[in-house]
Amino acid sequence: MTAHRSPDAPYYYISHALPVPSDPWLRSFHHDVQAEMHRRLGPGPGHAGLLAEPCRDPVGAEGPDWTPAMRCRTLLVLLTERYYKEPRTLRDLEVFRRRLLWGQHQTGERSTALVLVPWNTQGLPSRREPDTLAVPVGDYTRSGLGGLVRAPHARGGYLKVLRAVVERILTGARHSPPVMTPEDLYFTVSSGVSGMPRIPLSARKFLDRQFAPVRVPWAPTHAAPPSRPAEAWWEAAPHRSWFSTPESDERPILRGPHS
Repeated sequence: MTAHRSPDAPYYYISHALPVPSDPWLRSFHHDVQAEMHRRLGPGPGHAGLLAEPCRDPVGAEGPDWTPAMRCRTLLVLLTERYYKEPRTLRDLEVFRRRLLWGQHQTGERSTALVLVPWNTQGLPSRREPDTLAVPVGDYTRSGLGGLVRAPHARGGYLKVLRAVVERILTGARHSPPVMTPEDLYFTVSSGVSGMPRIPLSARKFLDRQFAPVRVPWAPTHAAPPSRPAEAWWEAAPHRSWFSTPESDERPILRGPHS
């Protein structure tokens, strides 16, 4: 996997399945994120983000297998029900997760460069993924960020979520995974070379992942103490019950098991 980062790599990349031309609130959110980024870092060219525009994404010189998720420092995913149904968006998510796995394999540390933000919670799985941004704002928790962007009365809550998004972008960028090329998706590890095995990309890989059970032979963690022969007095002693046997005219006597 490539170790260097291209100068034109986006600082963050917003992956989504929303219709960009008919969703002005998405562009408004991207503008607000960029403005907050420039306020925090300055207006340098290396701090620019990129918003996915599916309707205008032609096949460039990089080829059809290329996606900005291979080079961006942080991937910001706007989750909707449709996001999990489009191959293009699932590819963004899977490619970036491949980068995260590679980085964790090399460094032993888990990166926080993936930021999942519910844009519309309707139709999303009830169990949220670990990388989902959690902010204690009621409208964001119930309906998603898309409703906050267009609600003037919720401006305070929107700004709180916006700043939390930017903070996660900055934190993730400091631990950004290595960049990828399309060739990195299909390589096979040779013997003696440390790296990830070849895993074909599939649209449902991260949603329906199942693992077969692994049989592990049982082995005691501590050596068993050597067995010793039973003492002769115990073997010769008669077996007793909870009640003694009455003899002559004596009443039964309740005895314990060790009497």
